[in-house]
Amino acid sequence: MERKRWVLRAGLALTIGLLLFNVAKLLVAAWLALDYAYDLDYGEGIVWQQMRNMLAGTGYAPLRTYPAIVYHYPPVYHLTTAALAWAAGIDELLAGRLVSLLSTFASMLFVGMLTYSAVSKDESTVVRWLSAGVAAACLAMNSTIVEWAVLMRVDMLGCALTLGGLVLSVRAFTRPTLVPLAALVFVLAVYTKQTNIAGPAAAFVALWFIRPRSALALLGWCAGLGLIALAVLTLTTEGGFLRHILFYNVNRLDWKRWQLLMEVMPSQAPLIAAACFAIYAAWRRLAEGGYAALRTRTGGDETNATLLLLLSFVAVKTAMLPMILKSGSSTNYLIEWSCGIATLAGLAAVPVLRVAHRGDAWPSPILVACLTIALPISAWWTPAVNIDRPALRARDVRMAGIVNRIRASAKPVVTDDMVLLIRAGRPVEYEPAIAAELGYSGVYDEAGFVAKIRRGDFGFFLTRGDRSSRLFNERYNPRVADAIDAVYPLKERDGDLVFHLPSR
Repeated sequence: MERKRWVLRAGLALTIGLLLFNVAKLLVAAWLALDYAYDLDYGEGIVWQQMRNMLAGTGYAPLRTYPAIVYHYPPVYHLTTAALAWAAGIDELLAGRLVSLLSTFASMLFVGMLTYSAVSKDESTVVRWLSAGVAAACLAMNSTIVEWAVLMRVDMLGCALTLGGLVLSVRAFTRPTLVPLAALVFVLAVYTKQTNIAGPAAAFVALWFIRPRSALALLGWCAGLGLIALAVLTLTTEGGFLRHILFYNVNRLDWKRWQLLMEVMPSQAPLIAAACFAIYAAWRRLAEGGYAALRTRTGGDETNATLLLLLSFVAVKTAMLPMILKSGSSTNYLIEWSCGIATLAGLAAVPVLRVAHRGDAWPSPILVACLTIALPISAWWTPAVNIDRPALRARDVRMAGIVNRIRASAKPVVTDDMVLLIRAGRPVEYEPAIAAELGYSGVYDEAGFVAKIRRGDFGFFLTRGDRSSRLFNERYNPRVADAIDAVYPLKERDGDLVFHLPSR
């Protein structure tokens, strides 16, 4: 039996070692990404331009034929990035990526804290800390989180704020004075990305069982703060904020987006399997008297209430997964859900860690195999962000040449790589993907834009791929593509970028 425990310890040591290895890989990828001057993702350029427009007081302006900029999200991320860039005196793209990276590590910390709070206080301190560490490190083996951790995008800050609100809600189980602060953090999360509603919903459910008055207070504070922010943004933008968030931010249904789940889920299968064990164990604990234990004169059982909070959070996020079926969506819709799964995987590790630490009844062999065989295999094969310094340096030279061509153009340039426009000292005035969506639905004056193309109002178009590629067809509807082909028939390729040039 003792030999069996040592084998288990070796397996757990391998798992933890590989999880830490993935954290190191994330740090290396982040170091390379922070130092890179051009885009790593299509959305970085438009987020950067949105931030600049907000600072100039022109954010959320009415949608025109050209310029045509849509503001997909509320302004918390943009203003946070601007504040960091100003305070540190650094490049705005670097600041945006740094906000995402710091938010990622904050999310890892909060996942660990939530897991620690959900582990029974009867467990040893070693087991509680190790389970929290496993949960936190699991985020670094999630390809989605690793990818979005180094981008100038809103998602990781929104995730960190949501998890921070959950941590404060757990503290509010015994310290109700923290409810207003938790509500403030949740509202900031929603005003970073408007779909970040799972956190406050889960907190309300858990608080309702332990402190109903605190639950109602949370609801009231969230509603009050949210409505104040809505009123301020609506008034200061003359109604533009609501127009952009509600009416311009539209997407078609795209069933093929299920493929994104199929790309991500296999590498997360061990975590999902372990999470299922944790869900079953938590449900049994709550069903066998846990609900009654939630309400006591001393303020409730923090452990049981945290379990209920985590189960509620994962349930809401799971119900929201079909949102990935929107055209133009990406794996960022899995970020918060993955954090919830990580906390549950950390909880699932508790019985295995307990056996390894002090000996106990052995848990399911399937769970042991998930954590000591499948999980390290998955951690080993998790792809790092595809960033290597020699390739980036070579691309730097190419991008600098393209920037010079954009700068030299006497007319505006439309490009998928919108960071290039800003580097060339030009504003982004047209975002192809959202214009295609709104043109398809009739919200955007696509006919007017086509007329401008046929008049030759642009210097050239720079796209990723051409009409044979999926990305091009998602960003340029057929009549726009026809106009580009007619007036800008000459094509010049530079890697994955295609110049569409006018006839000479």
